[in-house]
Amino acid sequence: MRSLQALWALITAALIFLLMANMTPIMVFDVSGNTQSNHIITGVMSLFYQGYWPLAFLVFCSAIALPTIYFLAFWYLLGGCSLKKRWPGLLLALSIVDILSSWNLIPVFAVATMAAVVKLDQLGSIEWKIGELWIAVLAVTSLIATHFFDRRMMVDVMEKLRRRQ
Repeated sequence: MRSLQALWALITAALIFLLMANMTPIMVFDVSGNTQSNHIITGVMSLFYQGYWPLAFLVFCSAIALPTIYFLAFWYLLGGCSLKKRWPGLLLALSIVDILSSWNLIPVFAVATMAAVVKLDQLGSIEWKIGELWIAVLAVTSLIATHFFDRRMMVDVMEKLRRRQ
C-alpha cells in the first residue's frame, strides 16, 4: 500500500470510525436492575463527577481529543500530498502526525475496554453495543495506517511541491 490515495482513503475511514465510536454506545451495564448505557464521553464524565478528574482527563485525551487531532492532521497531510497541492500547514500536520503517532492509544483503549468489561461482568450484566465494534475497527485501521505511513515519502512530496513554486 505505497499509494498515498489508498492511505488517504484509509484515514478517511478511520475518521468515520472515530466519529461512530464516539456517537454510539459501547455497552449497557446492569447492576441490580439499574441499567446504564455507556458512551466514551459518559465514561469520562462519570470519572470526573466521581472525583477522578486526572483519570477522566487522561481518558478524554487518549480516547477522544488526541485521536481526533491525530487523524485530522493525518488526513490533511495525506490530502495535500495525494492531490499534489501545497496546502498551508502541511509541515505542521506532518509534525503533529509524528508527535502523536507514538501517543496513538486507540488500540490500547480497545483492549482496555474489553478487559474492563470482563471485570465489570463480575458486578452485573454487560451487553455489548455497536460502539465497541467501531472502537475495534478503528484500532485495526489505525494500526494498518501507522504501519504503511512513510514519512520519507511525505517529505519528498512536500519538497517537490515546494520546488514547483
